[in-house]
Amino acid sequence: MSAARKREILLDLREGFFRVCALMCAGLFVYRGVYQLIEDPTRLNAALVAISEILTFTWLLLSRRPVTRDWNPLTVIVSVSASFGVALITLQPGIALIPLYVAAPLQFIALLFVIWGKISLGRSFAILPANRGVMTGGAYRLVRHPIYAGYLAGHVLYLLSAFSFHNLAVYAVITYLQLYRILREEALLATVAEYRAYMERVHYRLFYRLF
Repeated sequence: MSAARKREILLDLREGFFRVCALMCAGLFVYRGVYQLIEDPTRLNAALVAISEILTFTWLLLSRRPVTRDWNPLTVIVSVSASFGVALITLQPGIALIPLYVAAPLQFIALLFVIWGKISLGRSFAILPANRGVMTGGAYRLVRHPIYAGYLAGHVLYLLSAFSFHNLAVYAVITYLQLYRILREEALLATVAEYRAYMERVHYRLFYRLF
């Protein structure tokens, strides 16, 4: 077997591993989200956070293979932890720092922004920082990472509507890792002149005038 063929098989195995993990996490969130709704049908915030994470893993299953991907061991650990670490959050009611009738509609808007970002991205979604082509249309005209922005907003809103120190710790770690992931992703994409031009047009990564 040629070295090129061995490398291709290795890449397929890696890709398959990530997609199997995604399928397992999606199944876990389906189970937990449905269980919470059966226990209490009014818990729309739990349903929305479950749907949001299910979409992440579903999109990963449908994504196409990238042109280049960052296989740096630290980047792999950070990206996998940031993506699959959400399985560690609890969907228990917690303490409502803001009322559900305020949090749930805003969560829904954040989820719509995530969906818009993913539609704009098409099948170019990835767990690891990767180059599947430069995306500049749709939600990417507003910020450079609309999907991450929507997830972060949804996480904060869910945490405020069902606060626990456990979820605070999990989300704090996930957010820190996501920021590292964004910087690695931009370092990879910035090797392409088209993306450097895009960065000059769209100045903010997540939120207008903030970051």
